[in-house]
Parts: sequence; structure tokens; C-alpha cells
Amino acid sequence: MTIARHFVTVGTRQVHYRRAGNGAPVVLLHASPSSSWALTTFVERFGQDYAAIALDTPGYGLSDPLAVESPEIGDYAEALAETLDALGIEQCALFGSHTGATVAIEFARRYPARVSVALFDGYPAWPDHERANMLREYLPPWQPVWTGLHLVEFFLRYREMSIYWPWYDRRKATRAAAGGRNLEMTHRITLAGFIAGSGYAKGYAAVFRYPEIEAVQGLSVPTCFAGRAEDSLIEALKLLGTLPAGCWQETLPADDAGAAQRYAEIIAVHPPAGIAPPPPETVPVPGRITRRFVPWHGGEILVRECGHGAGTPLVVLPHVPGSSESCEPLMRALAGSRRVVALDPPGNGDSDMAAVLSVGEQADAIGQALTALGLDTVDLYGHNGGASIAAAVATADGNRIRRLILDAPLAVPADVRNALAPHYAHPIEIETDGGHLLKLWHALRNEQLYWPWYNEGLEGVRFVEPDTDPTRMTVLLIGILKQHRNYQGTYAALFSDDLSIRLRGIACPTLVCAAENDPFARYHDIAADAIPGATRAVAPSAPVDRAVLIREFLDA
Repeated sequence: MTIARHFVTVGTRQVHYRRAGNGAPVVLLHASPSSSWALTTFVERFGQDYAAIALDTPGYGLSDPLAVESPEIGDYAEALAETLDALGIEQCALFGSHTGATVAIEFARRYPARVSVALFDGYPAWPDHERANMLREYLPPWQPVWTGLHLVEFFLRYREMSIYWPWYDRRKATRAAAGGRNLEMTHRITLAGFIAGSGYAKGYAAVFRYPEIEAVQGLSVPTCFAGRAEDSLIEALKLLGTLPAGCWQETLPADDAGAAQRYAEIIAVHPPAGIAPPPPETVPVPGRITRRFVPWHGGEILVRECGHGAGTPLVVLPHVPGSSESCEPLMRALAGSRRVVALDPPGNGDSDMAAVLSVGEQADAIGQALTALGLDTVDLYGHNGGASIAAAVATADGNRIRRLILDAPLAVPADVRNALAPHYAHPIEIETDGGHLLKLWHALRNEQLYWPWYNEGLEGVRFVEPDTDPTRMTVLLIGILKQHRNYQGTYAALFSDDLSIRLRGIACPTLVCAAENDPFARYHDIAADAIPGATRAVAPSAPVDRAVLIREFLDA
């Protein structure tokens, strides 16, 4: 079963969703702080018979947050109605997991004609005093710090949920009757929390303020309240009392596949009317960065776009391993006179690819993406590992590239590359105490402080103005963790590639620049010397100032 990813524009925000299958629509809402990824098994099963559409809740996954400081569940229910309107869906079977079930019940109460059946895979319900405790204790603030401890504290909080429920109440009476949490799942949920960032608490707080028990009596659509073994919310079903006509409780298998099969049987008894239309085209949102996916032979590539004007479109390739989210400040600064397009290279950020590609293979994928975007002639910018890919694009498809900018390219001599390769990037192995997060944080921070980052001796000290803002570093870390299994292999591919050969074959006007604090700035003169007629410059660190340098070169 192929699951495709899409964005739909809803007013001034974008909603990300996963879709599989065709036919009558089944809409799925995930638990916080996760994303539609957590519903993969259900999407695959429902997609066999229906159009299964799993949405990222506003503010979670890749969906934009609501423009409300303290949203309530009613706001999320109205946002769901607006999203279904944008998707052309009049009625659906509605599935909600945990906090997603709270949004689903309020939507079903407000719009009963739009729901053929509601399926609640764990329903949050607490007495008033417990909801007050949750509001007070469950949601400590998110604040990135220099030490990186915000990452470990968040990770351990989710690990603790398999030990006590709620996690902050550590007593015999609250000891969870479950085994240790799967580390991969802990990593994925923790990463989803990192992505939500300061907005993480908003969806949860809305749930804790919502009167779940009283809300049940307002239902008028067929509804299954399901509990599953080892689910922390299974005890909540005892609080609901007598259910309205047409509503019932069930105990379902603990495994997702077994539960999905039973839910499919229930939907078959209460099928939604109508057929889900094809996914609509992504509509740009004026004045902001818009995202979409474009195909290549290995899956889908995430694209970020902004800006307009008569200037040649500028394509931006971020440092890899990483994500183009780190390029958003630079994109905004450049968008005044041209279209700016940034891509997550395959196997990085939110683009597909479970394996590591060579630099040449990456360049081929980028070329396919540019063709899918209808970009025949572009200017091209690449940073660090992205510069290696940009150079490969320029040599393989030189007629497409008008001007090229290589920002701190990895023009590292062979003997240095061979020395760096075994040490620069170690495998990211998820550790029960969150130590893998601190190790990666330490490496990213030390890139500003030492060369190489792992040499903390006096000879390795870098006397530069460091760019170690914890919020910016957290964005870099998230970009790596989205494809953490490719981290070491991506660096290995970069260090095994002889960039000097590609540089000598570049024929278009080229700017080679680097900020003083970039860890690979020391090699930018080597790159400039290898490219016939290249322009070289010291690049300012601030994106707004760097954009001035780039515009001057592109418009010369």
C-alpha cells in the first residue's frame, strides 16, 4: 500500500496529511504530540477499501499552528471542518486516537451530518480535579538551552510514561502495568515533541480544559469507545457512565493491525457517503514559505517555496545531513525579487529515501525534482554538503544552471578527508537515557568551538564568534534526527567524494563564500582556486546580510 504525502492550503495555513487508497473518505486524527506517521498501520488497512486520510493536527507534524494564542478544542474542531471543506469532503468516517479523539468528539457533536461513524482509539477522560492536576504538572515549558538538557528531559519524560501514568505522579497506585516503551517509538514521539516546540503544550492544554465526560452525552452519531491492553487511557472508559443510543464500548487487540481490522469492520457497517475527490493542488500562501512534495524515482522530495519577481529562480540546497528548514531565514531574506525554492535532498529531512545516496545520485534526484517543478533555468546555492550536491548538478546539467553559489563547500584535501571520515559522524544509536541526543548536540555545538569538533585540545580551539543559539541548533538537530539512520552514511558519502574534480568542470559564473565561523570555511579558498574565474568572498553570518552578498552576485 502506497501512502502519499500532501499539503492542503486552508486559509493562511497549510495542513499536512498522508493518504492511501480511493473511495469513501475515512479521516484519521493522531494523538499529541505525534503526527499522522503514528497512524501508518491504520491508513494502510483503511486504504484497502476507502480513501484513508490522516491529518497532522495544527501545530504538530508538518501542519501550521492555529493563529490563536490559547486554542480550545472547539477551535481544533472548526479547523477540522475547514480542512475537510478544502479537501472537498462532505461526510467521513472519523477516527481519533487519544487527544485526536477529543477533537473528533467535538467535531461529531457540532457536525453530526458529516460523520457516518466515530471511532475513538483511546478516549481521554478525567475528573475535574485530575484535569486541573494535568494542566499544572503535565506541561513543563519548552526552552532550548546551551547544555542541550532540554532534549534529554523531554526524551526521559516520554520514557517515564511507560513506568508511571501520569508520568509526574510516581506512586505504586500509578505504576503502569506495561513493559518498557519501545525505544524507536520513544524516539519518534520525542522528535514530534521537538518539532512542535513551544506549541507542544497548546493541543494538550486544550484537551485538559475540555469536559470529556460531559461531552459524551452530546453525541448523536454511532460511536465506538475502544480500549486496548496497555493503553494508559483504558481506565478512562469506566468514567463515561451510560452512553447515548448508538454508542458503545469495545476492548480491542493491543496490536495496531488487529485493532485496525476491527475498526474496518465497524466502518463497513456505517460507511460514509460520497467519494473523496483527488488531492487538490497546493496553493501558495502569500507572504510566507509554502511547502509541497514533488516526485522523483525514489519517492517524494519536500520543497519549500517563497518569493516572486523577475529574477531567475534561486534553488537552495541545505547542508546535509540536515533539512532545508535551516535555510528558511535566508529564503525570506532573498524572496523580495525572485522565487526561492529549497529542497530536502533524498534521505534528509522530510524527503523519502531509507538508504544513503552518493553525491552523484543526489544530483540526479535534484535534477528530477527541478524538472517536476518546471524549472528549466535556475541559479543554485548549496551549503557545505549541499554545496557538493550543487557542484554535481552544475557539472551534470550545466545548461540548467545560470549562476552557482557554493557556501563553505567541502573542498577538503584527500588526506584530511581520510582522517576525518572515521570520526566526524558516528552512528546515532538510540539510548535509554537519551545520551544519543546529548552526543549529537555536543557535536553540533563543538563544530563552532573546535576543529575538528572532536579535538578539544588547545590546538583545536577556534577563535571565532560562535553561532550557538540553542533555538537554531535545535532546528539543525531536528533536521538530522528526522533521518537519523542516514547520518553517518551521508557524511561518509560526502568525504568519499572528490569535490575538486567536480569543481574543475564548473563552467558557469560561480561565487565561493564562507562565514568565518563555518567549520569548513578554511577550505573555501581551495574551492575558489579550482573553479575557473570564480569569485570569492567572506560571507556574513546573519541571513539578512548574507542575502545582500548573494543578491549582488546574482544580479551582477
